[in-house]
Amino acid sequence: MLVETKTTEDFLLKLVQKKIIFPAQKEPELFFFSKDIQKVKKIVELKQLGFTDYEITKISREVGFPHEKDDGGVKLYSIGEFCKKYNLSSRRIKYWEEIGLFFPAVRSKGGVRLYKDSLIIHINFIKNLQKLGFELCEIKSIIESSDTQKIENRIKEIHDTINEIKPIIKNIKKLK
Repeated sequence: MLVETKTTEDFLLKLVQKKIIFPAQKEPELFFFSKDIQKVKKIVELKQLGFTDYEITKISREVGFPHEKDDGGVKLYSIGEFCKKYNLSSRRIKYWEEIGLFFPAVRSKGGVRLYKDSLIIHINFIKNLQKLGFELCEIKSIIESSDTQKIENRIKEIHDTINEIKPIIKNIKKLK
């Protein structure tokens, strides 16, 4: 991002502190959403035009930047609304977001996480992988690499276990 926006890390940290941009991840290193690149470029342009930090902060919070507008009228939900609609725990959603399983669709000008309905598909995928016995770190790896082989192997293991248990169940039923 530093190269694309021709900025320094200190400049980006300053924008984060002023709550103009919000990193997707802070540790071990700063990681930003691709939409933030456009925002930082606009901020750099405004600086070059002579706008002060105060004016840029005000523009960012009160007006926003063109790319921040939602396209197509898709409804966005706060974390509370989203969790209530889908009967989810906001604590779990925040944790999954924190460890990088997914990110909010956007953040409001005030920094509030906003989610789209389509995220529920992703959440259900994560829940199903958990039901198959995957740990969250394994799920993150699967999501990042789109590695379906791990899932197929786990399903095969489960089928093998079922096949091992079937005769045991059959024997137990005979004893009744």
